[in-house]
Amino acid sequence: MKSLVSALALSFALVSMAAPAAYAQEAAAQFRTAAPQSFSADELQRYGLDAAATQRAMDLQAQGYEIRVLTPEEAAQYQAGITDNQWIWLGILAAVIVIAVAVSD
Repeated sequence: MKSLVSALALSFALVSMAAPAAYAQEAAAQFRTAAPQSFSADELQRYGLDAAATQRAMDLQAQGYEIRVLTPEEAAQYQAGITDNQWIWLGILAAVIVIAVAVSD
């Protein structure tokens, strides 16, 4: 029983540490970005893309993808937080820990 309580405490601690990062992802939705538009290769290079990145962007744009210009702060917000897949893996990890501790008794 003590092992089960320890496993539950560990699982709760993992999820509690991950929760604040998930709330950061909600803040990303509050940013407003410029509407997508078509860019020329010259414009993309003026934004700081190298030749390879510019060519990749032009190829994607030709395939129908939309390109948006983000400030560094907006880009950081899009990369913050925990994804749905990471939450699933945390849940699986917690379940494996609980099962392992329960079986070991």
